[in-house]
Amino acid sequence: MKERKQMNLKDFNGKKLKSARTFRAKTIEQLSKETKINKKDLKAFEENKYVPNIENTLKLSNILNFPKEYFYKNENINVVVEDSHFNPQSKLPRVEEISYREKIIIIHKIYSFMENYIKFPKENLPSRKVMSDININDIESLAYKTREFWDLNSTPIVNMVNLLESKGIIISGMNVDRKWATIFTQKQRISKESKYIISLGNDKKSASIRNYTLACELGYIISSELRIPNKQFSEDEYACAFLLPKDIFLEDLIHPEDLDYYVELKKKWIVPISAMIFRAYNLGKINYKKYNYLVNEMDKKGWLIEEPLDKMKGSSPTYLKRAVELLIENKIMSVNSIVSSLDEFGINLYPEDLELLMGLKKGLLSQEVNKKSKVIKFDSKK
Repeated sequence: MKERKQMNLKDFNGKKLKSARTFRAKTIEQLSKETKINKKDLKAFEENKYVPNIENTLKLSNILNFPKEYFYKNENINVVVEDSHFNPQSKLPRVEEISYREKIIIIHKIYSFMENYIKFPKENLPSRKVMSDININDIESLAYKTREFWDLNSTPIVNMVNLLESKGIIISGMNVDRKWATIFTQKQRISKESKYIISLGNDKKSASIRNYTLACELGYIISSELRIPNKQFSEDEYACAFLLPKDIFLEDLIHPEDLDYYVELKKKWIVPISAMIFRAYNLGKINYKKYNYLVNEMDKKGWLIEEPLDKMKGSSPTYLKRAVELLIENKIMSVNSIVSSLDEFGINLYPEDLELLMGLKKGLLSQEVNKKSKVIKFDSKK
């Protein structure tokens, strides 16, 4: 095992302090109150104007729950955030949104580390050249062409998580239990390679909601890659067209004015009833008056809060979790060496945070690491 380099207080990295504070969704004002360190001093630490003494470093380490060594490491992986896509209706405090951005930057770094050992699918998205034979401003054609590019037929896509991961898009489930969390996407670049990373929201782990929100994010990704202006693009219309292909779905719409019939359709398509009604309206199977009537009926039944079959569980992201399992199963690394290797790679986090970011079972990394440091009480009676 490599010997740890002794910390030099002069090596304190203010950018790492800001990163840790952002990760924990704390403002400078909050951190100042909790650590009893003056706000001006905290700002000076973050701006590398001067360095904290060991007492203040320990305070920051304890309150932010980061290893003290974290603050003395240089940033050896430069992640450039090229674009971000947040839900404008999000009720999350701004500081938490920024926190999630910081977390998915670290998820990308973990993914980059894993690529040294695991061959993940390469990002496979349709380009402008692929779409050159269609009008990219026609959402129906765009959705159809996306399916064609990926060799998908017109049958239901029951697992959008698996589909997007197989196309090289990183998906994180770190926020699925966080109240008010909504799905969001970032496009990030390490060196010359760009990746899209999606963080799932609190979707009740419902298969239909998860499929739909991921299809909306796919719409954002496709429109971003093809440089379609936001004003000319509807992610909801794209999601409906992608998940519910026109010809096949029209064949299924035998009773488009019957809400209970949509419950049966939901079993097949794994798409929210609200989305299917919207699709029926867009395809001209119901008029606007009937569309409004059905939405009002859903409201009376409480379906706008929870639809029938919403408890059908969706799949969780698997790629980072499976990568850890493969490293252990193939004896490439032990649990302890995964944590220490990530540390050497520049990802110096406590095991509990690594578990959350990688979607691992609680305790998988932390219990194993804690075993190493377990102190056995001496029993003098034996």
